[in-house]
Amino acid sequence: MNIALNLIDILLISLAVQGLLLSVILLYHAKNFNSYKWIAGVIFIIAESTIAMELFASNLFWRFPMLGTCIPVLKMALGPMIYFYTRSLVQGNKKLTLKSTLHFLPVLLDCRPQFVFLLYETGILSIPRVTAFYADDRVQNFLFQHSVIFDLPVLISLLAYSIVSYTIVARASKNEGIDTFRRDDLKWLRTFLYLIFALIAILFISVSITALPAWNKPYLYLPAIVMVYYLGMRLLIRQKRMTNEDVIAYNRPQPKSHFAATDAGEYQRGLIALMESEKLYLNPALKVDLVAARLGISEKQLSNLLNQHIGKSFNDFINEYRIQEAMNKLGDHSLRQYTIAAIALDCGFNSIATFQRCFKQFTGITPSAYQNNRFNIATAEHNEVNHESF
Repeated sequence: MNIALNLIDILLISLAVQGLLLSVILLYHAKNFNSYKWIAGVIFIIAESTIAMELFASNLFWRFPMLGTCIPVLKMALGPMIYFYTRSLVQGNKKLTLKSTLHFLPVLLDCRPQFVFLLYETGILSIPRVTAFYADDRVQNFLFQHSVIFDLPVLISLLAYSIVSYTIVARASKNEGIDTFRRDDLKWLRTFLYLIFALIAILFISVSITALPAWNKPYLYLPAIVMVYYLGMRLLIRQKRMTNEDVIAYNRPQPKSHFAATDAGEYQRGLIALMESEKLYLNPALKVDLVAARLGISEKQLSNLLNQHIGKSFNDFINEYRIQEAMNKLGDHSLRQYTIAAIALDCGFNSIATFQRCFKQFTGITPSAYQNNRFNIATAEHNEVNHESF
């Protein structure tokens, strides 16, 4: 039996072997970047599937049957790997729960040769009834016949997980709080998903026209292995340029964004209008729920709007308006007869101590010092005007 390998086959095998090595390197670096373990898994599965396809196409599987048991083709894990890689980029480092492992349960469909080998080694296959069942033509076709029908679950799984992943990427890309490196990864992941969609479309067309096992076609594996190899190398090169601060920022869990940038701008303008036109900040009992109700959003959405899109906490946002109101009153010479405590209460503060602390936090001086400075400036300007009139 001849071994048939052409130039494209040799190129694919070379890239696949390098892909396997690259996946091991990325897995090692996953101690610093949790998301690397998932992209390492994607590269490993595509590289391993490429090698398995070449072994099958070159007749090596038939010449050395044991290769089929040593090299499990885990294509059913590809979709979940892409999904968990996407989720790790958006949500940060999260432990894989027992429930999450159910995503990989369909991988058992890829392990049919290994299952048969296990039955053979344990002697179960020699039991007469098991032997008769195993020898049935339908069972033999299910276990060993390579057909497009057996690739349909892979296709459906890959398409479903890619669509979900693309949705997550599209939503996360609108989050303005995401760091630069992670945003860059999301951009490349979007490109990779475009490639996946293109390969699925090519496969469907190939199956429809030729009714051949289109998974065993080099034109499907070559762009995939090149893309993931390039992505893996790019991650390693980029990592060397990152400082320790960049690594910490990259691994920090990303805050959930409740608004697109345009929606956030609309609600921000509405919030400012409530403060400037209705002066809600003058209400000493003002709370998050009241402002959220006036805007028509939830408290969590209001907190998200303030923290991510405005960059302030609720208390700081409200107190800035109160302090500005207090500065106007303290600088008004006609209100000189009012005490600082009275002005503080009139501006929405519940206690003079809180007012003193916030005033110094935002202005750098005490309310009394600010009032005296404004009074001295006003007095100097008044004396200068009187001097010029003479």
